[in-house]
Order: sequence, then C-alpha cells, then structure tokens
Amino acid sequence: MHTLKAAVIGLGEMGQHHARVYAQTEDVRLVAVCDSDPTRLENVTRTWGAMTYTDVAVMFAECRPDLVTVAVPTVHHLKVAGFALTQCHVLVEKPITHTVEAARALIGMAQEVGHILAVGHIERCNPVVSAVKRHIDAGDLGRIYRISTRRVGPSPVRIRDVGCTVDLATHDLDVMRYLLQSEPLFVQAELQHNEHGDYEDSVDALIRFENGVVGVLECDWLSSAKQRTLTITGEKGVLAVNYISQTGVLQYAPGDQENIAVVHEEPLTVELRSFAAAVRGEGRPAATGEDGLRALEMALAILEAGIKCAS
Repeated sequence: MHTLKAAVIGLGEMGQHHARVYAQTEDVRLVAVCDSDPTRLENVTRTWGAMTYTDVAVMFAECRPDLVTVAVPTVHHLKVAGFALTQCHVLVEKPITHTVEAARALIGMAQEVGHILAVGHIERCNPVVSAVKRHIDAGDLGRIYRISTRRVGPSPVRIRDVGCTVDLATHDLDVMRYLLQSEPLFVQAELQHNEHGDYEDSVDALIRFENGVVGVLECDWLSSAKQRTLTITGEKGVLAVNYISQTGVLQYAPGDQENIAVVHEEPLTVELRSFAAAVRGEGRPAATGEDGLRALEMALAILEAGIKCAS
C-alpha cells in the first residue's frame, strides 16, 4: 500500500497529538510540521523526525504532503485551511471555523479543488460512541426520548478566541446529530460569564430535534473535576456512558443491566486512520465539512438563544 505523506500546521496541544499519531500510523509518514514557535518545532522533530517549517507555503513547496492537519486558532482556520486545500486533503480541528459564512466558504473551496475537507470532531471516533450507535441502530433502546450530555471541567489555558459553547459543546452537539440522525428544530439556553472575560464559561441548553427527541446539554469551564458523560433514555431502557473510561451500562429495569462491549482505542488514532482511508478513496472521513458546519450552526444558535434569554 502506498505510504501517505502527512503534515501538521499548528503545534499546540492538539497539533502535537496529531503529529504523534501520524508518526505512529501504519502506511502514513509524518514528513513536516509548521509552527511559529521554535521550541514546539524542536520538541516534535526531536521525537518524531519530521522536517520543520515556520512558513506554510514553503512547507508545501518542499514536502508536498498528501494530507495535512490544520490545528491553528479557530479565527485563522479559513485562511490557513483554505490555502492548504489548494495543495492537498485537509483535516481541520473543530470547530470548523468561527463563523457560518467562513465554514461555508471553506466547504466551497474544498468542492472547487476536489480535495477532502474533514473536521476533527473526535468524539465520533470514541469507541464507546460507536458502541452506543450500534445499540441504537439495533433498536435495543426502542424509541429514544432524551439524550443528555455533561462535559465540564477546569478551564483550558490554550483557548482564548471562543467560549465553551463553540470550543467544547460542539463535541456533544455533533454526537447528538450523529447518534440521532436528526436535525435540531429549536433551542433554549442559559449562558454564564464568570471568570473568562468576554466569553461564556458555562452553558445549559435544551434542543428539540426533528424526530421529537429532546437534547439536554451541560457544559462549563468552571468545575474542578473533568467529566464527560452521555445518557440516552429510551422506551426500553437507559444507556449511560463515560467518554473518558470508554465504558457504558445499559439498564433495562432495576437490577437488570449489562455492560456494553467496547474495543478500547485512542479516538484520535481512529479519526486519523479514517481520514487517511478517505484520502485513499476508501470511504469518507469520520466527520465532513458539512458535519462541522452543522455543529457550528447549532452552537451559534445556542449562543443566540442564551443572549436573548438574558436580555
């Protein structure tokens, strides 16, 4: 099988993980990394042996990668990922962009040049989410009534350009769409601004989907302990999931429950393997540009609803 050449633009926390996974993925070779910080470049190349660049155009001209991850701050996604799409297939970290207009423009660029645009909605690739989808599709829960998510924890130092709704809640909004295969009808939301200046650091939202399911979302950068949970209530039972431990319990009645079967694997490995397969023409990436757009639209609708509620 042909070995694909991979590159990473932006070596913050997520970008460094992308570089690591590319370097460890079969039939993929990490050929280049690009960042403005020489210390980050040195750390990655010392460990994984890629060429280092501070100029994106020079990197593409010299290395000609087949696929690239763009993991720069969200406000730069359109410019950086847009240029990268003229050169090769692109996976941009979520959120796809900071505005709907920019997201649509990026999707249009990908269609125009015929390159894949994938979005790093990594929770889709969490093996426990895949297990949940199998149970839902098999009808084990019957009709779904409610899908509830809790994603809380301390504030990440790296995020400065968006609030917790666009940065954090987009994970769960995308998972809701993915599991329910339904679009939202309307949302209600409460936002709080406590410790993070211009951006909200807490959001509680209700989402009504077209198929009648109610989504309940809780997300913040205020809690002392990190929690990532998903609970689905259906006519036949309740399925409770822990994203971090990749475990889940399906309860049909008091005392009648079973652990769901999960094959544990790092979600980022699953995501990048899916992206590489799509580049080879073997299926589609885990989350497309259109998926990224839908998640962003939902997040912005929640922000708008929260602002209206507070006014």
